[in-house]
Amino acid sequence: MFRQVSRLHVVYPGVLGCRQGVQNGVRLIGLTGSKSLNIKATNWPVVNGFKSGIILPPGCQSLATTSSIISGSTAAASHALLQPSKPLGFWLLGVAGAVFGMVVLGGVTRLTRSGLSMVDWKLQGRPLPRTEDEWKSEFEKYKQYPEYKRINKGMDLDEFKEIYFLEWAHRMWGRGLGVIYGLPLAYFLLSGKSSTIPGINPKLGALLCLGAAQGLVGWWMVKSGLEESPDVYKDPRVSPYRLAAHLTAALTLYTGLIWTGLTALNPNRIVSPSNAVVRMRSLGLVALGFTGITFFSGAFVAGNDAGRAYNDWPLYAGKIIPDEIWDSSLHPSWRNIFENTATVQFDHRNLAYTTAIVVLGTVLRARSPQVWKHLPRHSQIGFYGLGAALATQVTLGISTLMMFVPVSLGAAHQAGALTLWTVALYCQHALRYIR
Repeated sequence: MFRQVSRLHVVYPGVLGCRQGVQNGVRLIGLTGSKSLNIKATNWPVVNGFKSGIILPPGCQSLATTSSIISGSTAAASHALLQPSKPLGFWLLGVAGAVFGMVVLGGVTRLTRSGLSMVDWKLQGRPLPRTEDEWKSEFEKYKQYPEYKRINKGMDLDEFKEIYFLEWAHRMWGRGLGVIYGLPLAYFLLSGKSSTIPGINPKLGALLCLGAAQGLVGWWMVKSGLEESPDVYKDPRVSPYRLAAHLTAALTLYTGLIWTGLTALNPNRIVSPSNAVVRMRSLGLVALGFTGITFFSGAFVAGNDAGRAYNDWPLYAGKIIPDEIWDSSLHPSWRNIFENTATVQFDHRNLAYTTAIVVLGTVLRARSPQVWKHLPRHSQIGFYGLGAALATQVTLGISTLMMFVPVSLGAAHQAGALTLWTVALYCQHALRYIR
């Protein structure tokens, strides 16, 4: 019954029921039957041509039914363990990276007031104007709308070309995303290679629909900025509500791509995690929630151009609370929260402070000795990254405000928010799935 063999069949306890975490132990990356592992394992029983045994990784202290697993057939374990799909996972993460770039480019179009330069929308998109007459035709269309009349009157053709190109690039990037997502998706579905991860096909379909809808939401947002406002003193800009909807839809799509991509690479859930892991999951969700709410409030800062008001810090024009915190002329009064420049910036700053405290508290809790030793290695790396992303984003936020929102810093601040969100997502995933 006992003999030396070259291949090792490992029952991974994270799938079959680990109870408590320990710091020391052997960590295996290979899944059941997927690899030949160079590990010396003498005097283990041979089952179905493989040596079978239990190797405890970090995060697991004991198994609920160790003896039955060792003595039983490995077929059940092979059935329980899912094979990762690297092509599927890396493709989804690559698309997520492209969405990240598109969100940042969208921020640049807003900061440079380029978003209203294209005054119509075509499903298939369009090439850039090639001749001088084509450029003049697009410029004449733009001149009919409020932004040119109230802000850019006197702009020359070369200046128009600059803002037009940014908006055109943003729109065509979105259509390119449709191609790099849609064509590989068809391949994975038709070949059946996505079916190795149970339940992932409906998620891939939902992401396709969300991406397609995003283009329509974007045009719906732009249209609000092309309408004449009865207030002649109000600068033409898109509706902050529609901008928030557009940015939230992009964040939802990005989140789905990241989570689904990570799951394709690491499909096996941790079952019966240690108490320390459970507590960190809860704290991480709270941190993720505050990060998302602050990101959402940032859309209203952008939509109301509130970042260019009160550019001293930490005060507001020398005061703890800005004088214009509540405008009684806005009806209903709740509109102050979303449309009053002073209120919008005040809310965003204080949400950012709260988020920083919660995220920092989460990182410090993770680093405490009684918790740290129970966390899987990838979770530990994630929490280090979370602390670094938080410090960077706080620095960017204060710098952007005090320097009157230059385009470079404004775009970096938006990228920093997405980075913080990404690392927080990774921390959550690493606490839930085996790596």
